[in-house]
Amino acid sequence: MSTAGRKFLTSINWPVVNSVLSKHTEITKSLGAFRKGYEEAERQLTQLKETDRPIDFEHYRRVLKNTDIVDKLEKIAKAQKITKVDLAEQLKTISAFEAKAVASAELYVKETEANLADLSETVKNIEQARPVTQLTVDDVVKAKPEVVQRTEEMVKQGKFTVDGYDEKFPSLALL
Repeated sequence: MSTAGRKFLTSINWPVVNSVLSKHTEITKSLGAFRKGYEEAERQLTQLKETDRPIDFEHYRRVLKNTDIVDKLEKIAKAQKITKVDLAEQLKTISAFEAKAVASAELYVKETEANLADLSETVKNIEQARPVTQLTVDDVVKAKPEVVQRTEEMVKQGKFTVDGYDEKFPSLALL
């Protein structure tokens, strides 16, 4: 059974299930039998995992005609040794990577929260701003004082048009 299935079966509150289904005796009996069967199978599986079962090569030599294959397999089986791998270094690398990822994610969250705060401030300013049609020259000069200087310089030079204005906003006089 899969790990998810085992977790599911162990998480079932059997007394509650039995009390809810108390009127349905057949279902309760079937579930009880299923539970007992599952627990027995789980116990047997645990026992089998814990036992070391050697291969009986003599049995295969008696049954098979080609004993050379059995001899080769026996040599291979005896040569096989379970080696334990030290995973400490890999786990350390994974932990370091995880720490970097968490730190990066926290930094990203802080930056995103700061950006959201700036954006909400901008939205608030836009909502509170007056429409362009209600702006006065004094409001523009107050916001951008360099406009007055530039306008004065253009008047001194006898320039009464803004460069690029006609390209951006074509004249409608021909219509």
